[in-house]
Amino acid sequence: MRQANQAVVRSSTRISGRLRGECGSDVFEAAIVLPVLLTIFLALYSFGRGWDIYQTMTRAAREGARQAVTTSCAVCGNNLYASSDVQSDFVYPALQADGLDTTKVQNYTQGYTWLDNTSPNEVCGLYISFSYPYTLNVPFTPVPLTNITLTTRVQMRLENQPISGTCP
Repeated sequence: MRQANQAVVRSSTRISGRLRGECGSDVFEAAIVLPVLLTIFLALYSFGRGWDIYQTMTRAAREGARQAVTTSCAVCGNNLYASSDVQSDFVYPALQADGLDTTKVQNYTQGYTWLDNTSPNEVCGLYISFSYPYTLNVPFTPVPLTNITLTTRVQMRLENQPISGTCP
């Protein structure tokens, strides 16, 4: 019986001796790996949100351009929408639907231009372009370019092409 007890004591001291030297390494590895993984996940989220904002901007500009190139209504005299109406009635509501602050929109421009002015393919169209600031948040890193200005530009062919040589 005494030999059996001594064998158990010897084997338990060997196991505890092995564990005693390695138990701190798990904590150390976790302390190194977890912040790196957290940084990667949060950076991916931040880049994804930036991409979502860019897609929302493009969709809003496309919606505004689509409405601007079509006439308001046949009964109303087939008038084109005014630039301020397109911005306030179509572009800004599309931005607000995704939770973007429309007061941060910068350099909003809208106008008619020749998309292709080579004869006989003269195509008149409309463009809408604007910028929106986005703050890229990557934790634990001193990223020097944390403020990014996202810019979009959309062109669309005018529905009823002008007969004369001028683009409205």
